Amino acid sequence: MVPPSADRSPTFAGLLLLLAASEGPHPPPAAPAEGAEEEAPALPELLVTARKWEEAAPEVPQSLTVLSAQTLRDAGIDSVGEAARLVPNLFVTEFSSRRLSFPAMRGIGSGQGDPAVTTYIGGVPQLTTSSTNLPLFAVERIEFLRGPQSTLYGRNALGGLIHIVPRPPTAALEAEAAVLLGSYDWREERIAARGPLTGGGLRFELAGLRSRRDGFTTNDFTGHDVDDRDSVFGRAGLAWGPADEWEMRFTVYGERARDGGFVLGELESLRDRPHHIDQDFEGQADRDILAPALHCTYYGDDVEVVSISAFQDWEVLETSDFDFSALDGVRRISAESQAYFHQEVRVASPGGAERSAADGPRWLAGAAVFVADSTRYAANEYRPAGAGILFPPEQVGHDTSRGGFDDWGAAVFGQATITPADDWDLGLGLRLDHEDKEADLRRTFQRDGVILSDVRTHLEADYDEVVPHVSLARRMTEDVLAYARAARGFKAGGFNLTAPEDRFVFGPETSWTYELGAKSAWLEERLRLDLALYHVDWDDMQLSLFDATAGGFVDNAGAATSQGVEVELAGQPCAGLELRAGLGTADTEFDSYVDPYGEDVSGNTLAFAPQATWNLGALLSGGEAEERRWFAHGVLSGASTFYYDAGNREEESFTLLDLRAGVERGRWRLEVWAKNALAEDYVPVAFQPNPADPTLFVGESGAPRTVGISLTARL
Repeated sequence: MVPPSADRSPTFAGLLLLLAASEGPHPPPAAPAEGAEEEAPALPELLVTARKWEEAAPEVPQSLTVLSAQTLRDAGIDSVGEAARLVPNLFVTEFSSRRLSFPAMRGIGSGQGDPAVTTYIGGVPQLTTSSTNLPLFAVERIEFLRGPQSTLYGRNALGGLIHIVPRPPTAALEAEAAVLLGSYDWREERIAARGPLTGGGLRFELAGLRSRRDGFTTNDFTGHDVDDRDSVFGRAGLAWGPADEWEMRFTVYGERARDGGFVLGELESLRDRPHHIDQDFEGQADRDILAPALHCTYYGDDVEVVSISAFQDWEVLETSDFDFSALDGVRRISAESQAYFHQEVRVASPGGAERSAADGPRWLAGAAVFVADSTRYAANEYRPAGAGILFPPEQVGHDTSRGGFDDWGAAVFGQATITPADDWDLGLGLRLDHEDKEADLRRTFQRDGVILSDVRTHLEADYDEVVPHVSLARRMTEDVLAYARAARGFKAGGFNLTAPEDRFVFGPETSWTYELGAKSAWLEERLRLDLALYHVDWDDMQLSLFDATAGGFVDNAGAATSQGVEVELAGQPCAGLELRAGLGTADTEFDSYVDPYGEDVSGNTLAFAPQATWNLGALLSGGEAEERRWFAHGVLSGASTFYYDAGNREEESFTLLDLRAGVERGRWRLEVWAKNALAEDYVPVAFQPNPADPTLFVGESGAPRTVGISLTARL
């Protein structure tokens, strides 16, 4: 462990003292009366908006996982990648560049190009993965919906959906500040506040953090730590209810991240010496995001109306050693930006989570439109030292591709839940979706400032989809719900900026998923058990591939299937003990596909689709509530065998243990923690960089063991 840095922020230290001196201690959980036997309470009710209306999670006829703010806090979860380890059949592959974070559910995922598991932040879709991997700070909950969500959420949700729900403003003032210190000189300061601004119903929210750490990986060529991180993130919002039936909320968040470059090394070398690379050039990974949004809601006696207007602008700049070695052969620079506007309006039957079948059918209808303008730039610099070794001498020079991508889409959608008989619910949904894409591409090759080649390409395509879903649920008893669901998912086709053999255009991807499940509660709501069985058929899979010249590109890959089981258990067997467990299995298979090396891989397992993902967690707590409470939390999670490529040539598996313990007294909370406490060495992501050698893989080591402390003060 690296000793904590002595560089502490006086601003945050002063704020901690100010909060401690404020009147009115933060009320702790009530303690049982002296001599009374403390019984285990029922599990807290989890409310979700999976179907775009509020309801209890056990009432939703589909497989889902909800992580509340308390769960995230107890487990010390700071990113979606960490949260994914508590979700069956969710596997997130991440590079050191935080924008390269690719989620896959039940084996359905993607790398370059549009995501197959889409992310929403506060009801706003993220059109690419470049803006999704944000700090999980001041978050109310995260909803993980498995299976196609395309009827309600549209494009890129054929594998599932991740919805990050920020904390809303409150009528009562709340504030907290925290300082975190840890290994690798990790330092983070956080502040959050929300509450009333005026007596007229105006409320505010503020949240911000500054985080930085040294790199996990050493570059043996220079002796430097190369994958350091430094970022600032903030969110602000105002909410106003001018009348009982109206609510308006304006939010804006932004991030400025300045990270070290990629830490890619040859796979066997990483396994022999984890967190060591040998590169002559050390790059960078920068990202800037700004995202304002306006939510307006009308709560009528007969109808509810919701309008969401959102804009987002992000930019990314990355430079890297593209031969992944100490040879000064190839360097790469990539730059991307996107500005888009999203508008959604929906009308629904009134009511919240308390609505019952006696209130009649529940329905929703809506329309959505988006307009996106993107630019992409990628340049390979072939340097003289690599001539005759990595590439022919005549290739020395700059190979540059740039493109402008215009994209717009519109959709109308609707769903209804009716009760055809006692204890039965029939859910129906339909979406009509249209998307129009256009791209202007230019590729040049120049040497010594002279352009030797200049190729320009114009591409256009449009896509129309009809996306239905149907579910049937029966309330077997008051505490047991059984259901069946069938849903179609889709991803629109698109264009590659760079691709070999003129494979610039790739087609749409579609799927059908069939699911049987049950949700149950036992022991007076102290135990919950959810079970789901699923089968997925999908066509024209969009696979993320790699070419030594073109870099990453997308290509269609024929048909595939996936099937398996998902089990989740949560319980409080006694006071002071909470348990949770999850298991997901995925039997994935290519029905037909010839990989880039010409090998027929039909029957092989899909890449980055573990045969099983699992987690076990426990929270112990005790002590006198009025004096001091202690707590200890542990999560053991893992992924069984998964492959890096369609040829199943290299595989990996891992088990991780995260621990956290602390004490809480009034408004103070002190914690110590360890992530990857067992110091597991593993390589979660790798790919084949050489089109002539399928046995060569380069990858990045997983995060090492990190330990630290945190101190939080609440108003």
